Amino acid sequence: MPKIGVALALLGASSSALAAPPQPYSWGRPGASREAFDGGSRACMLQAARRDVAGDGATQRYVRGARVLDREANTPPTVPTDDIFTQSERQVLLRRMYRPDKQVDSLQATLQGEVDQCLVRSGYVRFALTREQARMLKRYRPGTEQRRAYLYALGSDARIVEAQKVTD
Repeated sequence: MPKIGVALALLGASSSALAAPPQPYSWGRPGASREAFDGGSRACMLQAARRDVAGDGATQRYVRGARVLDREANTPPTVPTDDIFTQSERQVLLRRMYRPDKQVDSLQATLQGEVDQCLVRSGYVRFALTREQARMLKRYRPGTEQRRAYLYALGSDARIVEAQKVTD
């Protein structure tokens, strides 16, 4: 019986690891001119990009951890018996303790949330992309005029935005 429990636990873990990626989405503003559509979204992104994040908790935790990790990496062993494995183990423990990746993710989530709120206040609506729309979008490299034109065509079409609107 214990083997079945372990197998089920592993199956549950593997099925959650193999879960489908999140549904891709975009933002729309039906009926907006191309200039208004691009300008509004750009303004929201710039607002978040220009914000001083030095006082954010995630930033402060990241800086504090980076200093400790940098000092640890650049300080010669204090105990003559410290070998490369002891130093490496200490660095791994410090990295786990300060989690710089988690702090960056937290700050990015905060900024993305601010952009999202700004878009909503500016009249944009989040909508899910269909599988075909997402496939078409992948054909265009980020930042290209073709990609922006495609997203505008989707996001300015009231029928698409209303039918595919995401409600949180």
